[in-house]
Amino acid sequence: MSCSLGPGRTARNALLNDIIWRGLTIQPFPATKEPTGLARCDGRRPDGVTLIPWEGGKCLAWTATVIDTLAESYRIRSAEDAGAAAEIAADRKTSKYTAILPSYCALGF
Repeated sequence: MSCSLGPGRTARNALLNDIIWRGLTIQPFPATKEPTGLARCDGRRPDGVTLIPWEGGKCLAWTATVIDTLAESYRIRSAEDAGAAAEIAADRKTSKYTAILPSYCALGF
């Protein structure tokens, strides 16, 4: 019923990241996509980061997530409660990036 790499998932993720990046750079808040040196222990990194402080002297790190509410991991909860898949994805994302949270403001979509 659902593929883990559902059709268009990567394209939608790239589009979301581009919208966030363009919105920041228009303001102007210089930002970079796929920052190096900001990796978790497994090598993954946020989708982007501002190059100047955002709030409290911390730069903003962002990551966008495209979920499929029909995926096996979300289906039961999604049927019970509207927005449940988004809450599950947000909790997973927060736990993934706890290591960088002390140094960066986090924004997740």
